[in-house]
Amino acid sequence: MKMRNILLGASLSAIALSASAADVRLYGVLDYGFTVSRQTGDGGSTQYNVTMKSGGRNASRFGLKGSEDLANNLKVSFILESQFLGDTGTLQTNNRLWEREASLAISGDFGKLTFGRLGYMKGSVSSVALLNAYRVNPFGGIQDQYITGFKPYTTGTTWSVDNSIVYATSKFSGFTGYLQYSNATDGQEGRTNNAKNRYFAGAIRYENGPVFAQILLDTTNLGNVEVVSDRTHKDPFSIGVQTTYDFGFLKTFIMAEYFKESYLNNCGELKPVKQNYDGFGGTIVLQWPLAGGKAKIGMGYMSAERSNQTNTTDKYDVSRWGASIGYDYELTKRTHIYTDAGFVKQTIDTSPKSENKKGYEYILGVVHYF
Repeated sequence: MKMRNILLGASLSAIALSASAADVRLYGVLDYGFTVSRQTGDGGSTQYNVTMKSGGRNASRFGLKGSEDLANNLKVSFILESQFLGDTGTLQTNNRLWEREASLAISGDFGKLTFGRLGYMKGSVSSVALLNAYRVNPFGGIQDQYITGFKPYTTGTTWSVDNSIVYATSKFSGFTGYLQYSNATDGQEGRTNNAKNRYFAGAIRYENGPVFAQILLDTTNLGNVEVVSDRTHKDPFSIGVQTTYDFGFLKTFIMAEYFKESYLNNCGELKPVKQNYDGFGGTIVLQWPLAGGKAKIGMGYMSAERSNQTNTTDKYDVSRWGASIGYDYELTKRTHIYTDAGFVKQTIDTSPKSENKKGYEYILGVVHYF
């Protein structure tokens, strides 16, 4: 760990010294929040937590990015981005320095081609992710909260994928197309069975004035059929639609997704059994100007059942709904304060039994961009 920190410091110093010779810059986000949360469940169980949290709205991170103009209107660019816990100063993971993104891209009149470790397009991490919080849900995508972000109600992710290639077309009449492929999401592309864990995704986006809309689908080819908890798992699949319309006095954000053979995201301490599910979910958020900032209110719903259920004795259904309110205020262009309050109820039906749990959370935070 000490040697890695020394090498990191040396690398940053070297890049800083050479920045004048190339278009390279250091950037990042610091997000700190104070949260009060409570969980209640059947049987009278109650959990209270008062914490200082890193990444209450945005993951704390730093990165390096740079670009160089080539001939024939071509440009090469790179991004190296790492995520860390601001309240402890530790990296998010111990075995990856550039956990969020490590990419090289070539762009021109043909569009943009990006290679490396990249975020899933069905997510909010990295330069190629299409579920950017400010585009599809201003509450964000953090899953360990009882706030109405997109993760508790869809299979959207905040993780990255190894060995990835993403192609984005040039914009034509407001339309842009996207394709993503990984030949081995876990970094093991050299093995004999190279069909395992291949990831595919595609999307079409439309942007024109106040209108934003996109449709996104993805699947992972597991190669060999997986058996988890004595249950056969087939290839996961999802298709989702995200739309936004800006009326000026009001901005609407709508997300909807249908999924099969997919894992569910956790929501705070609300954690269904890890197995494949079929279902649907989505969120609706309204945002409007208020007292120099932006107020918002949102609702989310998700309903899923265990994949390949055979009879009522095999039943395992999960439903989840919640609501949130929030307010964002820009002290400056780079420093914002935010506050959110949310509620989630989750029901797990295993007929004839059912389990009900609720989560509540309030967060007050500040975020600084550099």
